[in-house]
Amino acid sequence: MIKNSKQLALTRSKVRDFDAAIQEIGEGSSDIHPLLMQAQKNALIFQRDDLVRDIEEYEQLLSGEFAVFDVDNIADLPKALIRSRIYLGLTQKDLADKLGMKEQQIQRYENLEYSSASFSTLLSVINALDLKVTEDVFLPKASRTQNLLISKLSDAGLDKAFIEKRIAPRDIINFDCDTWVDRVCEKVKAIFGWSKEQLLGDESLSMGRDGALVARFKMPASANQQYASAYTQYAYTVARLAAKYFDKPKLKLSDDPYVVRQEVQEKYGDLSFESLLSYVYSKGVIVLGLNDSGAFHGATWRIESRNVIVVKQKTSHSSRWSFDLLHEFYHATQKPSLSEFSLIELSETSDERRLDAEELEANVFASKVLLGLDAEEYVQECFANAKGNIAWLKNSVIQVSKKYDLDCGVLANQVANEHDIMERKAGRKSTWWGTAHNLQSNNSSPREICNSILKENISVESMNDFDREFFEQAIYN
Repeated sequence: MIKNSKQLALTRSKVRDFDAAIQEIGEGSSDIHPLLMQAQKNALIFQRDDLVRDIEEYEQLLSGEFAVFDVDNIADLPKALIRSRIYLGLTQKDLADKLGMKEQQIQRYENLEYSSASFSTLLSVINALDLKVTEDVFLPKASRTQNLLISKLSDAGLDKAFIEKRIAPRDIINFDCDTWVDRVCEKVKAIFGWSKEQLLGDESLSMGRDGALVARFKMPASANQQYASAYTQYAYTVARLAAKYFDKPKLKLSDDPYVVRQEVQEKYGDLSFESLLSYVYSKGVIVLGLNDSGAFHGATWRIESRNVIVVKQKTSHSSRWSFDLLHEFYHATQKPSLSEFSLIELSETSDERRLDAEELEANVFASKVLLGLDAEEYVQECFANAKGNIAWLKNSVIQVSKKYDLDCGVLANQVANEHDIMERKAGRKSTWWGTAHNLQSNNSSPREICNSILKENISVESMNDFDREFFEQAIYN
């Protein structure tokens, strides 16, 4: 490689000499055998082109077209240092001055590609050039491929923590990076359709659109759209997998809260979260309780006419899970003629979404199933007793729940929902959710109940190895 302007001038001169020699052969005596003449010419062309590539590389370095110099092997580090110096516009004398050395010493180092330099000298050169040497330089190639894959997936919306928790295999040794990469690529392909070549290539990954992403509401500007899209596609894949191994009959669903409330009470004796879950399953609807932060807190998919509900609450309060389950169940009752549809309940929800007619109907449905047909009257009585004073609303909820023998936590959530709607219509944000949270009782573990009933209805043992690993990692970790 060319290391300074003097070598550049010398190399250009050699190229001109080769060009003249190549032309001379072409015009030479015809008594030389044509094959021998062509062989001589090809040898000269090969040597000339090699020098031309050196010139082009040096000129590109001077032009500033490079910013990162990949090092496939620690032995390549010296060349990267030389290229970096040239890229930064420093002469060998400039570098020598920075290091307190003579120019001739730098020339000797670079001519020998730093083979005679100590490790401390290499560190001094790195510091003098103000370079950032990433940890990948010192990793085996397989490890760097693993880091590249993590970086590509992170750019697509899935961070390292999510990959390690939900996608990365658990049954391989730490340093078997090749197997790790192959298994992750296989799982990612099942979710997004990206091939290994795409995942490890230079092109950015493009998120496709299918049944997972056709939500009926726009994402608010504040939402992390990249993560929301990627996670939604992942959750949809989990939902499809659950539907694949669920064989209960698909029964007609009622959107009449009185009918649902009566059927649950008659069959199970109460309106606990566990009873509601069992009822939903008895109608042929799958319920998944996922445990990942962000993206969305609920979803309803119909996949080949099978309804799948996803509940993803941070709270452990069963009243909140019950409300969300019934809210999504209402969505599942809608448009029964469609064999495919999706509705995503985003974590960051726009006013357009919250005030949509079907959303409000789903809230009313859930409220009436949990509190009875007079649910709206109970909520309004809470507000009436508070007489417009938000500080009095907590005691009012407690009093009304005792008066009618209602679940205080359930009533508090309905009051919070109603207050949220009123505040949003007035252009304000509700501040009462925290109070509603404090009125909940912690007497169960909703997500564990959700997973327990899921196990009763879907046989993990019947899954193939790939599906089982994917499903268990998504649901039970």
